Amino acid sequence: MPKGDHPLAKRFRSAIGAVQAGWWHAGLRPPRLSAEDLAKYRKHDPAAGWRFEYPFSDRSRRIDVIVSAGFPSVPARIAVVDRPRFLTWPHVENDGVLCLVPDHATFSVDDPYAGVAVLLDKAIKLIEGFVRGEHEDDFKSEFLTYWDHAKKGTEGTVLSLVEPAPPSRTIRVWEGRSHIVLADDDGQLQRWLKNFNSALSSADMVSRGGVLAWLETPLLPSQYPKAAKDVYALAADAGVADLLLEGLSREVPPRLFVALGASTEHGPAIATTVISRPAIVRGGDPLAKGFRPSRVPEHVVLSRLFGGDPAGRLPVERVDPTWVHGRAQDPRIATLRGATVALLGCGSVGAPVALSLARAGVAKLILVDQQSLTGANVGRHILGVRSISYPKASELAKRIRADLPHVEVEHHIAKVQDLLVRSDGPLEHVDLIVSALGDWPAESLLDEWHQANGRPFPIVYGWTEPHATAGHAVILSSSGGSLRDGLNETGEPDVVATHWPEETRRYEPACGAAFEPYGPVELGFITSLIAQAALDGLLGTIGPSTHRMWLARRAFVEAAGGSWSEMLREIAPQALEGGMMVERQWGLRPAGKVLAA
Repeated sequence: MPKGDHPLAKRFRSAIGAVQAGWWHAGLRPPRLSAEDLAKYRKHDPAAGWRFEYPFSDRSRRIDVIVSAGFPSVPARIAVVDRPRFLTWPHVENDGVLCLVPDHATFSVDDPYAGVAVLLDKAIKLIEGFVRGEHEDDFKSEFLTYWDHAKKGTEGTVLSLVEPAPPSRTIRVWEGRSHIVLADDDGQLQRWLKNFNSALSSADMVSRGGVLAWLETPLLPSQYPKAAKDVYALAADAGVADLLLEGLSREVPPRLFVALGASTEHGPAIATTVISRPAIVRGGDPLAKGFRPSRVPEHVVLSRLFGGDPAGRLPVERVDPTWVHGRAQDPRIATLRGATVALLGCGSVGAPVALSLARAGVAKLILVDQQSLTGANVGRHILGVRSISYPKASELAKRIRADLPHVEVEHHIAKVQDLLVRSDGPLEHVDLIVSALGDWPAESLLDEWHQANGRPFPIVYGWTEPHATAGHAVILSSSGGSLRDGLNETGEPDVVATHWPEETRRYEPACGAAFEPYGPVELGFITSLIAQAALDGLLGTIGPSTHRMWLARRAFVEAAGGSWSEMLREIAPQALEGGMMVERQWGLRPAGKVLAA
């Protein structure tokens, strides 16, 4: 906490004084909390606090107001001192602090007393509701929060690829050193694991059976399973004990995972329980005690395995595609999850576009690039030093697979021209191509190939101007248009946004090693422009032949030694301050009308 005459320390003391003055004006004299009292709320970094006593309908209860050194910028917290045991009332943390407002809530920093008064009023109404038996359903609507509070066990993080929906069913479970992965089938699980960690062998990816028990309603904390027999009872209520759980228990695995699923008002939720096999001690197996190991009756094994031994309770992190991409709220995912996009050119433009499309939810990417990463690439590429001297396409594929293991990534270390002339080429059956080649011979052949094949899908062409002061995305849909409509015979575009009085290319001390100087920050606007154009092309939300230009701020252009071209001044006079996107029809000569800006 800032001390002495530091401006933040003065602000804190002023806020504390304003709160106390407000209470005194209201005739209240709450005592300050002692250091011992404040220590009970240490995870909230308390710097000061007060205690009230309020007469509720059942009894008088003490309420604490605590503030951290960041007050009033950091809102006060309210705690109920006289409370029942943890998880009897919702919205009450283990130390008694109440969750009264969402994390994004804000209060006036200029009126500290008003903010505290609002929170106190909310706390009193909430506690009175608890006393009257209200708010129990909040345990169900926020099931995952309370299950996490009640977790029991130190196993690794549980990641779920399982579709969170009925019916109850068997699932597959893989246990690694730090992760446990749940999946609907072995094919899905093994594809994900191979992307997640390419070093895993087939022997490392062996899974075993588990169960998803889909419940009619989320559990209350009082219903959380404490013992193995409680898990069995839940499975029986879900109708899967006889068909699934008993069958799996015959294998007697070291641990049996039973996922519990339910629908809440905010969507589906999944949690996990764990039943551990009783340990064999000095050669004695508790499950077979009193019987020959091969002659133990099934009902005896079940009663001992699903008895009174404690059951683990673990939270689950959903990593299924629907959740990862938009938390099951993005209506575009249904289309994107069925899409395949080919990305030609994995350099500083193409690589971030590929990663953006993968993160947006595209199911499969085909990456094509023949070059390897060099040290000079690293400063503006998403790949780092460890990828130097390795092919960009394979290294980018490895990066995307590791970050998003559910995304299928195919890569080709080859010239685009070689793939185009193949009769069985990988570009034949895609839903969209993004070309970030900056290579006229390759793109002219791609344009001809696209026309000759009847434009079976859209193509997005993207490129930058010097110093990344402007960027272009041309979307040619399957309904018409050609790249040549806006280029001359040597690949120079009819429309450029900037003018440069001197040559902008720079050269490395190597044969043919020319480059345009720009960094990743200014390039970010352009790669976003191209990625958005690709999404629009996939979703069919764009016309047949569209040209988008990103214009940097005019001051940035001029500082780099350039200026706006006469073409730009003619077609988009309203955009000359820059920092915006201009949209027009591709192939229209400079006298053409701008569609949007």
